[in-house]
Order: sequence, then C-alpha cells, then structure tokens
Amino acid sequence: MTKDPENRTDWKFMMPLVLGTMMNPLNSTMLATALVTICLHFSENVSAGALLITPLYISAAIGQPLMGRLADIYDPKAINRFGILLVLLGAVIGVFAPSFAWLIVARILFGLGTSSAYPSAMALIAHKYGNASRSIPGNILGIITVASQVSLVLGPLLGGILTQFFGWQGIFLINLPWALGTLLLLRNIAPVKKPNDAQLPVFRKIDAPGIFLFAAFLIFLLIALTQHSSIWLYAGLSLISFAAFVWWERKQDRPFIDIKLLWYKPSLMLVYLRTLATNYTLYLFLYAMPQWIEAVKAIPPAQTGLIMLPMSLLSAISAIVLARRIKSLNVQNLLGVFSLIAACICLFILNQSTSVFWIICANMIAGISIGVNIIAVQTAMSAEAPPGQTGISFGLNRTFGYMGAIISGLHLKAVFHTGITDLSLHQCGWFASVSCLILIVLLAIRTKPSRDSTPAV
Repeated sequence: MTKDPENRTDWKFMMPLVLGTMMNPLNSTMLATALVTICLHFSENVSAGALLITPLYISAAIGQPLMGRLADIYDPKAINRFGILLVLLGAVIGVFAPSFAWLIVARILFGLGTSSAYPSAMALIAHKYGNASRSIPGNILGIITVASQVSLVLGPLLGGILTQFFGWQGIFLINLPWALGTLLLLRNIAPVKKPNDAQLPVFRKIDAPGIFLFAAFLIFLLIALTQHSSIWLYAGLSLISFAAFVWWERKQDRPFIDIKLLWYKPSLMLVYLRTLATNYTLYLFLYAMPQWIEAVKAIPPAQTGLIMLPMSLLSAISAIVLARRIKSLNVQNLLGVFSLIAACICLFILNQSTSVFWIICANMIAGISIGVNIIAVQTAMSAEAPPGQTGISFGLNRTFGYMGAIISGLHLKAVFHTGITDLSLHQCGWFASVSCLILIVLLAIRTKPSRDSTPAV
C-alpha cells in the first residue's frame, strides 16, 4: 500500500525551515554546559553567566512578534534569510570576542536572528499549502514541534562536547556551518511575491512605539532585578513603561501585542501565565543542573553533556507518547504538574555525595516533565486560541515563555552569586516549588476551553 502523495513530507522544502527553527532552542541551552568555562576564562563570577542567558530571551521576546509581523507584510523567505544573517554575525562576534561584553552582544544578535525562524517558517508553510487550497498537514506541524523540543534538550550535550574539544568558542563556532547550510538549502524555496509591499515604508506598517515601550519595560525590569542600587527607580520606570505600553496597544488596530485579545479572553491569559511558570521551572532546571554537575561534582563539560542526554531522550519520547495516546486536556495538565513537582523534588535531594546514576535518574524525570509540559501547553493553546487568531496567539505564547526563561536566568544570578553549592541548588528547588504551586492554582481556576484539540506529532 503506497502513501498518499499529498501527505508525503516535502523535505526539500522543510529542511531549511526545520534547521532554522532549531537554532533558537539550541543556542538557548548549549550555553548551559559552557557557562562555567566562559566565566572562568573572563575571570567573571559564575553568577555573571545570567548576563549571557537573559539578553537572548529579551531580544527574542521582542523579536518574535516583530519578525512575525514583518513575515506577514514582506516575503517571509527574505525575513528568514535576514535572521540567519544576524546569527552569522553573532557567531563571528562570539568566536572572536575580546571581552565578556562582546559575548552579550553576540547573544543579543542570536536572540533577534533566531526569532525570525519560527514565524517566517509558519508563514512559508501557510503560503505553500494555502496556494494548493489545502490545510496544513498535522505531520508538518509535528515536525516543527518535535525538532524544536529535541534541540532544546540536546543543547546541553552538544554544548558540553563543543566546549570540551573546541573551548567555549565552540558553542558560537557551530552556528557558522549550521547557518551557512541553512542559507544554502533555503535557495530551494521560492520567494513569496507581495506586490503591495513597497507602497509604504516599514515604520508605517509596524507598531514602532509599541515595540519601543515593550523593550523599555523588559530592559528596565532586567536592570531592576540585577542591580542592588537604584532598584526602586528602575522598577518604577518598568511599571511606567508597562502602563504606557498597555495604554498605547489598546488603541492600535494592528498592535505589536494584542492586549485586547488577552482582556476579552481571560482563559487564554491563564494559559500564557502557565507557560511563563512552566518555562521558568524548566529553564531553572536546564541551567542549574549542568552548572552544579560541573562545579560541585567536578565533571568535565563533555561528560556533563552525556549525563544530560537521558533528559533529551525522555523528553522526546514522553512528548510523542502523550500527544498520541492521551487526548484529554485535563489528564495532560495533571501529568504536567505532577511530573514538574517530581523534578523539583530532585533538586532538593541531590548533593555532592549523590552518585552519577541517581543524577541521571533525576535528569530522566526532568526530561519526562519537559516533554509532557510542552505538549500539554500546546494542547491548551490549540483549545483556547480564537479562530482566525491562531498565529498571534501562539506568538504571544512564545513571548511569555521567553519571559519565564528571563526570570529563571535572573534568579540563577542571585542564587549563584556566592558560588555553586548544594545549598544553592536546593534554593533553586524552593524557587521551582513556588512556581509549581502557582501552576496548581492556575489549573484550579482555569475556565473550560472552547474546544479540545491535540497537536499531531
């Protein structure tokens, strides 16, 4: 029995899009097993590693909806290519960085560049199947989802191997062949012609004031949370920027972030808050665990990456099993919370005398939690996203996810300020436990979704 040609995956079309969407999660987590080495090289306190974590997520939180808007207005292939060129520039700066500050610049470019991949890929996919009067096949969305998830948890392994054999520059160097290969494969995709694109300048088509106010809110918030002096000044500026941002966005026909959508659909806002709390906990684990293994257990980066590998495998397996076998949103939600609680408990019981075997077991539990929660959140998003606003709804979901990652990075900076110890790892467990409690409350007050939908994987 032959496959239906219409359901066959066009890998010539999909490969550059998959490689592009993998760059953001890979660059997010490759850093985890290289942070200690980078800080030692530049004689920085290990807590300064957070200054490399958060800039990528701040620039991605701003860049994701911005690049999505540009992909809707202009040729999404051109936006995709522009993002890859930014990644190439960031990779060159990172490899040859003369100081720690230049690494921060490289990470900002990575955040902006990689944030173009997902929205432009979805726009190209929608155009391809829309022209053929077909709905997007579930397996196509599943490929993008699983590729992003697997690359997220493979990052620590790849980062450890690269750091071990090429130095910390390896996590920047890998982006050069990756991005160049993606650019080469992208030539197989035809551009999307939009004859009306040139009629108005770009700043007439995007919400520039909204972007500026949102960026100001995140930057002032970051400064407030990282500086001991003038904290109230920057906290006040952050609140003022946020209030101005909400006021401005409510008046716009084409806002940078649709505030009215959140106001009139509180159940969707609950999903976003859940995404923030979930990502905060997961990234706390993804970044704290490798640094603790290297600093406290004195295990080299490559071996640390191998210890983290079971997390990657279990994450992918649990996501596939959950998506295919468990259709109930309520069951997925409960499994997500309970698996996250189990991962938090692991942060409390690990210590310097814990054997590598039990550390691997803890990583396996965390991997299951990552896979289950990613699918559970996507299912909730599919159920709550208003018809005709799926793209912007999922884009906002990613922005909230980045904000969770930003907060986790800032907390790691505070916790590891005096060094990485068993006590500091247990403090991460307390932070994660509070996040789990918030998740339980959000699930308890969650309104019934308008429809049930499970993403195909």
